[in-house]
Amino acid sequence: MSEQLTTGEKTILKGLVELRRKSSADEIAKITEQNTERVISILNALAVRGIVKLETREKISYALTDEGKEYARDGLPEIRLVKALEESGRTAPFEVVLTKSGISPRTKGIAMAWAVRNEWAHASKQGDTTILSTIGDYSKSPVAAALESIAKGNGASIQNDDPALQQLLERKLVSEVITKIIEAELSRNYLVHAEDILADLTEDIGNLTPEMLSSGAWKGRKFRPYNVGIQPEYVNYGKKHPYAEFNDWLREIMVGLGFTEWFGPYVETEFWGHDALFVPQDHVARDVQDQFRVAAPYDHGHIIDKKYYEAVKNVHENGGGTGSKGWDWPYHKEVATRLCLRPHTTPVSMRFLYQHRESPQKMFIVDRNFRSESLSVTHAHEFDQCEGIIMDKGLTLRNLLGYLTAICKAVGIEKLKFKPGQFPFTEPSVETFGKHDKLGWIELGGSGIFRPEVTQPLGIRDSVLAWGIGAGRLYMAAMGINDIRDLFSQDLNWLRRSYFVR
Repeated sequence: MSEQLTTGEKTILKGLVELRRKSSADEIAKITEQNTERVISILNALAVRGIVKLETREKISYALTDEGKEYARDGLPEIRLVKALEESGRTAPFEVVLTKSGISPRTKGIAMAWAVRNEWAHASKQGDTTILSTIGDYSKSPVAAALESIAKGNGASIQNDDPALQQLLERKLVSEVITKIIEAELSRNYLVHAEDILADLTEDIGNLTPEMLSSGAWKGRKFRPYNVGIQPEYVNYGKKHPYAEFNDWLREIMVGLGFTEWFGPYVETEFWGHDALFVPQDHVARDVQDQFRVAAPYDHGHIIDKKYYEAVKNVHENGGGTGSKGWDWPYHKEVATRLCLRPHTTPVSMRFLYQHRESPQKMFIVDRNFRSESLSVTHAHEFDQCEGIIMDKGLTLRNLLGYLTAICKAVGIEKLKFKPGQFPFTEPSVETFGKHDKLGWIELGGSGIFRPEVTQPLGIRDSVLAWGIGAGRLYMAAMGINDIRDLFSQDLNWLRRSYFVR
């Protein structure tokens, strides 16, 4: 033959030649002592090259359901009922017969219905008592015979339109099992080479070893051909989650821009989460509909620095010498000490500034936050935020927009736009939007310059640029993810085949 065949292909073809007819993959596997899956794989490869012809047909068989197995073991409930009725004198109260039959209360209605429907028994009333009488022969029940046949593995002998089989299907005692049968035969052009196939079964050399070279065992034998263009089987290997890898890359970008990474607690007092940021104590963001409150084991925390606490309190109530009037409303320690899950990473910025009050400073954090959001393609209860601050003399809004542009373009988002925003802790404030291929313009995060009401209680007089960008939304826009919920997907196929390219 002109075709180059592997040893496995020759073995399968030899099996086909010996069978001398169209044969199923199972038959070929049996005669060649090969695994059926391997046989099917080789047959498909041979069919692509036109050496064999393949046909696929469906074979319908029947298997007992759990209820069918119970009836095959104990007998159909209607038969058990009529047997007990005969043993009770052919006429007896229903409850007496039921007790004698051992049928469970769950199946008594089934037993009665089918016994009457098959005309094996008759039911009548005598006062409040139901009386059963036998009127037919149950011993040659075709349904029982079909059930027993399927239980013994002889269901193939039953015709598909057999009424007994249809009743078993209707009663859900058996279920259809559809099996695909793959059959193969040599193509017409290769039938003439049958004898050549049988004769040429010398095992080809796949790996040439030092022992073969020294002994000369390779002489006179063929080397197995290799198809270097074939796609190898996909292998699942351990790797980092693509979104986690993206966040690590985001950290590298921030470090490369000269920032220091910082960390903070997930559970915060509202003092750090809101008050230090000049968020009024009656702001809607503090409602349980917008943030998660902590109830146990503690629902309130402690104020550590009383001096800083008083400075923040004065700013809220009267402006505290910042030039503003504050919120002109009593400030309550009860609200300030409430515990909540961190709704954003800006409290980490405040904790950093609390410890680093001298310019210049550049800090960032990429970490998890929690909000009571309505789930959507761009909102989730948990999200990662890329928070950053820069403190120095003479910083302007132009510097802020420059850094935001540099970060977004570094991860591959080319189309950006900014619009004025409003946040209690920054003025001016900016909202950043990135272009997503499918979702259009999506909000990436908020930013601005910290207000004096935020920085002066710490004694800071220099400008502080601040931003919080959703890391998940950055990943969506940069990598073409259409639903933020996919970032936390448990779909193994998506996790195994998704990758992140820097």
